[in-house]
Amino acid sequence: MLSLNTADSADCSPLDPQMLKHIEKIMGPEMTIMLIQQFMDYAPQQLAALQQSIAIGDTETLRQQTHQFKGESLQIGANQLSALCQKMETLAQKGQLEAASANCAKLETEWARVKAALTQVSRHE
Repeated sequence: MLSLNTADSADCSPLDPQMLKHIEKIMGPEMTIMLIQQFMDYAPQQLAALQQSIAIGDTETLRQQTHQFKGESLQIGANQLSALCQKMETLAQKGQLEAASANCAKLETEWARVKAALTQVSRHE
């Protein structure tokens, strides 16, 4: 059984423990660990792609990328990360690249929290 330290309230935690329990119930522990590892491999690549889209000023690609990252984050239970993606998606739709760049720094900070929590979960299989 996977374990998530829920000492923080669900609002402060980088991961929704109920979502992880739901995933484990449906997929089983081994497949859940595999899903976690896939997300941990995917997220840094996605963050780099977001930064590149901002750097070249491609708001439509940025919007599409953040929309996808938002969904992937929700699926793993990274609700705050998903909310930041939603904000960036909106900024991209409005063409606000400077604000999107500032939001990207927040995404990276939140990703570090999510990564630490996912690492803890995957070690307690």
